[in-house]
Amino acid sequence: MTQARTIFTACVVALAMSAQPRGDQQTEAPRPSGDAASAERHHYTIGARVRPLLVFWITRNDVGDAIVTRRRGPGEAAYSLLIGSDPNRAPLHINRWGYIEEEIRGAEARLLGLMTESEEDSIQQAEANVRSQRSGTHPFKVIQATADAEQAQARVASINMPEDYTVRQMHVVLDMARRAADGGRLRTVRLPPGTRPGFLAAVSDAMRLPDLRSIPYVYYGKFYDLRRTRSRAVANVQIGPRSYGPGIAADFVITNTRDGEQTKFSMTYGTAGAYAEVPLAAMYQPRWWMQIELSIDDASAAGAQLSEAGQ
Repeated sequence: MTQARTIFTACVVALAMSAQPRGDQQTEAPRPSGDAASAERHHYTIGARVRPLLVFWITRNDVGDAIVTRRRGPGEAAYSLLIGSDPNRAPLHINRWGYIEEEIRGAEARLLGLMTESEEDSIQQAEANVRSQRSGTHPFKVIQATADAEQAQARVASINMPEDYTVRQMHVVLDMARRAADGGRLRTVRLPPGTRPGFLAAVSDAMRLPDLRSIPYVYYGKFYDLRRTRSRAVANVQIGPRSYGPGIAADFVITNTRDGEQTKFSMTYGTAGAYAEVPLAAMYQPRWWMQIELSIDDASAAGAQLSEAGQ
């Protein structure tokens, strides 16, 4: 399973969901390392569609949130993605979330990722996982990796948390994840020239270099190819009541170069002004019965709350 699927599946909130009112608590979104003042931060709302039968879809809006941050400067860049459900707005208080950050300085790179650990191939299995977590099992999967011009090293470990932590307790889980640095099996691979050190860096280059059709990257000792399969220019991207200027709507496929497994997603991003190279909307279908949609919503109350995090 590619990490794109893992991260998005971490926010599996489409379990016959109906949107609930927002809680009063604030969600914490960590800032990337370095000069936080130079970082861009964008908030997204998550919508979900489920198909209990083959013939129709059930749509639920506003079931979770995502935050994307980006900081770029001469010879360095940092990216992060926080995405997940909000238990206050989900029936059964479903809690699925994931976080990944990538920091690149010259030829060296560092990656940290964590996510609620669950594999769900059906609505029934997802409900069973919710029940098991209520009984006291709260597993998280942690990946830590480094890379340089010649090789990449990565470890993946599972940790059991004493509580069912949500994105609001992000830093608690991050602290434990960093202490788990020596856990898990170490994988080391040699890096072919041009290989990006992570998924977020590869997606950033896909927006920045639209003529580059294929972008190789590494994740946990495995190699993937991010390829643009279709794109079209959009004169003015409209999401809800707001306009974001010119953009590109594109389809992508991620291929595991070892076994050929593919993951597809679509993304619309800006090409000019303040939203140049910023994802504006994305759609991903991890299962035949489920779709996840992200839409930018920087002006929402939740976005303002998330922007205060980490200060």
